[in-house]
Amino acid sequence: MLTPEAYYTRQKEQYNTLLDKAMKESNRVAMLRLWSAIGALAMWIWAFRAGGGWRFWPPVVLSGLFLVFVNIHNRLADKLDELRLHLSIIDNELRSLNGDNTPFADGSSYTDITHAYTYDLDIFGKGSVYQMLCRIVTLGGATSLAEKLSTLVMRKEEITMRQDIVHELSTRPELLQNFRVAGMRARENAKDHNRLIQWLTGDDMFINNQAIRIAAVVMPVVSAIFLIWSFIIGDVYSGLTIAIVVNWMLLGSFQKKIKPAIQQISNTSPLVDKYEQLMQQVAMHEFKTPWLHEMHTQTLNSLGNIDRFKKLIRLFESRSNIFIGPVMNSLFLFDFYCLLRLEAWRKEHKTSLLTAIDAMIAIDVYVSCAVYAFNHPENIFPQINTTSNEITAKDLRHPLLSPKVAVGNDVSIGNREQFYLLTGANMTGKSTFIRTVGVCNVLCNLGLPLPAKELSLPLMQLYTSMRITDSVQDDVSYFRAELNRIKMIMDTVRAAEHRCLVLLDEPLRGTNSTDKQQGTRSIVETLLTFQAMGIVATHDTGLCDMEINYPGKVSNYHFESTVDATGLSFDFRIKPGGSVSNNATILMKQMGIVN
Repeated sequence: MLTPEAYYTRQKEQYNTLLDKAMKESNRVAMLRLWSAIGALAMWIWAFRAGGGWRFWPPVVLSGLFLVFVNIHNRLADKLDELRLHLSIIDNELRSLNGDNTPFADGSSYTDITHAYTYDLDIFGKGSVYQMLCRIVTLGGATSLAEKLSTLVMRKEEITMRQDIVHELSTRPELLQNFRVAGMRARENAKDHNRLIQWLTGDDMFINNQAIRIAAVVMPVVSAIFLIWSFIIGDVYSGLTIAIVVNWMLLGSFQKKIKPAIQQISNTSPLVDKYEQLMQQVAMHEFKTPWLHEMHTQTLNSLGNIDRFKKLIRLFESRSNIFIGPVMNSLFLFDFYCLLRLEAWRKEHKTSLLTAIDAMIAIDVYVSCAVYAFNHPENIFPQINTTSNEITAKDLRHPLLSPKVAVGNDVSIGNREQFYLLTGANMTGKSTFIRTVGVCNVLCNLGLPLPAKELSLPLMQLYTSMRITDSVQDDVSYFRAELNRIKMIMDTVRAAEHRCLVLLDEPLRGTNSTDKQQGTRSIVETLLTFQAMGIVATHDTGLCDMEINYPGKVSNYHFESTVDATGLSFDFRIKPGGSVSNNATILMKQMGIVN
C-alpha cells in the first residue's frame, strides 16, 4: 500500500500529464476558433459585396463552426480549472505532510478566550488544531467543524459512528479529492446562502392567492390571442395594448411581494450548482457505514429535484435580461409564472433540499477528518471506555507535532490516582504533555485516529486553565482573570453530572510562592471531592507531599532536563516521582543573560 506521500506524488504526476495534454488541446482549439472567426468575417464581407444569394451559406457555416469552437474552448477552460484545483490540493497536502498547514483556514474567527478549553489547547488560530484539520469547502462546514471541536458529546454511540464514517471515507482518497474540487469550483458566500435559506423557509405568497393563479392563466392566453390577431391584421390590435396595461397593473399591485422574492432567489443558482456537484460526488459511491449509506440514498433521491429547482431559478433569473424580462412580463406575466412554479416546487421539495444541504455540510466536515486520517495511517482509533473513568495510553503524542520529532508518553490517569501532580523545570515538556492529553480527548470526540500505540478514553467533559489573559479595557488584572477562570471551573465541575477532566498548568502564578503553594494545594484538595480527574502542573515541588497525604488520589510525576558538556538536554519523557532539577540559571548562562 502506498504511503500518503507516495500517493500524492503519483497523483501529481498524473494530473500534470493531464494538464499538459489539456493545455495543448485548448491551444489548438483556440487557433481553430481564431481562424474560423477570421474566415467567417472575410466570407461575410465577400458575400455582401458579391450580392448575397448562395454566397451567404459559407459564412453561415463558418460562423457556426466558430460558435462550436467557442463552446469547446469554454469546456476545456473549465477542465483546465478543475485540473489546476486538483494539483493545488495535492501540493497543499504534500506541504501538510511536511508540517506546513498554512494553506488552510486557521479558524481564528472562532477564537474564544472564555471557552472551557479551546483557547488553552490551541484549537483555533495560526498553527492550530483547526488549521491542521480544515479542508472545508462550504461555509456551513466551517462553522460545523468549529462547533464539533468546541462541544464534546457524551454518547459512545455517536463517537463510534463518527469513527466508522471517518475510517470508511479515509479509504477513498479519490472521493475526498473530488468532493473538495467540486466544492472549490463553485463560489459561495454567506449572503447568497442566507438569502436562499430565507426563501426556502419562507411563506407561500403566490400559490395560495387565487387572483394571481387565475391571472397567470387567463392573461397570457388573452395576450397570445391578441398578439396573433395583431399579426393577422398587420397592425397592433388595441386589445393587445389594453392587455399589456392590465398585466403591468397586476404586476405593480403585487410588487411588494415580488421584490423580496427576487432579492432572495436571484443569483443563487451558483450556490445550488455547488451543492448539486457535491451531491453528485456522494451519489457516485456506495457505502457500508449506515449513516453514509443513508446519505447516499438521500442524495440519489434529491438530485433530480434539485436539478429542476436550478432550472427554475435560471428561468426566473432571465427576467433581468432587458430583451426578455420586459417583453415576457408585458405579454405573459412572466414573474407570476416563475414564482408560481418556484413556490409549487418549494411546497413539495423544500425539506428535501434543506436536508440535502445539511447532509453535504456534515459530509464536508467528515471529509476534512478523513483527509487527516488518510494522511496519518500510523494513527489508531481510540477505544471508548464506558466501564471506568481511566485514561490509558501508550506512546501518546501531540497531533500537531511531526511524528519525526514528537516524543510519546504513556498515560494512566484514573488508574492508580485521580490526579497527576506534574513537576519539572522549564522547557522539559510539561505543558506539551498536558495539551497532548487535552487535544487527544477533543479529537477522539470528533472520531479521529490519534498518534498512539494504544489509547482508551472515557466520556468526560474537559476544562482547562493554562493561558490566562488580562484586560486593561475591562479593568481585569492577570491574577483576577486567573481566579475568575478557576472559579468557573470549580463551579462547573461541582455541578457536573459526568466525570470531568481538569487540566491546570501552573495555577496562581500571579501571586507569591507561599500563597501560590497554599492556593494550589487547596484547589487540588477541593477537586478531589468532585467528579474530577486530571493533571496539575507546577514548579513547586513542595506540593509533592500530597502524594503521601492523599494516597490513591494524587501521584507525583515529572519531566527532567540533564546537564552535560554541551549544556542542557531534554528527553521529554514523563517519569514517576517529583522533580529534583532546575534549569533557569543554566539557560540564562547559556544565552549570556547572566555570568
